[in-house]
Amino acid sequence: MLVRYRKDYQKIALGLLSLVADLRRNNRFMEELDWATANDWPIFLWKDMDDSHFIGIIILEIGDYYVLIRRLSFTPSERSGHNIFSLLNAVHDQYSGKRLLGTLATQPIISMWERNNE
Repeated sequence: MLVRYRKDYQKIALGLLSLVADLRRNNRFMEELDWATANDWPIFLWKDMDDSHFIGIIILEIGDYYVLIRRLSFTPSERSGHNIFSLLNAVHDQYSGKRLLGTLATQPIISMWERNNE
């Protein structure tokens, strides 16, 4: 289930962002979160329906005709195609009429999701 980021979810969000390799290498978790909020980019956490734990995070940039997936991260035990595709389906439903696009890092996941939905 998509849950919009709030300030009281900051520790959870930082923990999930720490799983992104390039952010972990440069210790830029807080900068990434601050950058996204300063640009008013939507940040969503993904909550597991079975046990109500947050297992993923997604940072989006919204354009007139697209939704750019800037960051996407899941806990290691929850990185299944099912969870990722469910999250992308929820984002697509939230922003219906807009195409999901990815960065160089996230586009392969978006392409797999698109092929899965054909």
